[in-house]
Amino acid sequence: MLNALTVDVEDYYNQLAIDFCDRIEPPRPQSEVDTHRMLDLFAEFRVRTTCFILGEMAEHFPSLVRRIADEGHQLGVHAYYHHQVWRHTPAQFREITGRAIKTIEDVAGRTVDAHRAVAFSIVKETLWALPILADLGIVYDSSIFPFKGRRYGIATSARGPHRIELPDGRSLWEFPLSTVDAFGRRWPVCGGGYLRHFPLTYSRSGIRRLHAEGLPANLYLHPYEIEVAPRIAPIDGLTSWRQRLKFRFFNFHQLRRRAETLPKLRALLSEFRFGPIDDVLREWTASLAPASGASPPSIPRVRLAQIA
Repeated sequence: MLNALTVDVEDYYNQLAIDFCDRIEPPRPQSEVDTHRMLDLFAEFRVRTTCFILGEMAEHFPSLVRRIADEGHQLGVHAYYHHQVWRHTPAQFREITGRAIKTIEDVAGRTVDAHRAVAFSIVKETLWALPILADLGIVYDSSIFPFKGRRYGIATSARGPHRIELPDGRSLWEFPLSTVDAFGRRWPVCGGGYLRHFPLTYSRSGIRRLHAEGLPANLYLHPYEIEVAPRIAPIDGLTSWRQRLKFRFFNFHQLRRRAETLPKLRALLSEFRFGPIDDVLREWTASLAPASGASPPSIPRVRLAQIA
């Protein structure tokens, strides 16, 4: 089974400035270096991915985005700056996301048709973003984590790929982040901190369990997760001890076991098939068709109101 390999193209340091000081800082050149290293690995394995790119990365590093496009990776938008959806009004979200899409498309010379919200911030309170994404030409969304986490997630959302039917009759694909059900609860697998913090067996067994259910996996990564010796300087503006403590706690978890990311990723690329979201859904949809081929495939569909 073909699985999705997805990359959130962003910088860790300016993310910290936004989250802790509400201050926009330009992405570091190191973020471009990290992304090129990840692209080198994908080229080695002849694997194409879906890259969810921040508009500011396209603005500051156009040659990087051109390489992503030239090597056949699916173009997705992440946001313009690393702002969660709930930071915007619907009108602001439309304007800023549209600006990010145009910036990426102007640089790459190709269409952006996929979206992932920063920090998986399409939750029940921000489902209003999905019709706006359809207005902006987005065909594939991959923003919903179908479990209830501390910062994100919709616990009751469907675990496999499905089409979300919008109130006006349109629909778009939702390819949620991968989870499995075990021991009476739902567990996130396949990417990010779940790849770094847990043994490789955790991700490997998660993919196999998904396949046993007939579902493709959705593996996600960030280029900064392969930066093994980062130098974290305190951010100006952290005035209270609570802010400083939260900053240290966040960094501890984000920097932990980064040296293991590339070896684990290599192992998964060697064992499983990966590709961009559009290819994965094309192949998976074909597998749902009746053997006779007389009827169209039965694609899972969910009305937007059912999620809310």
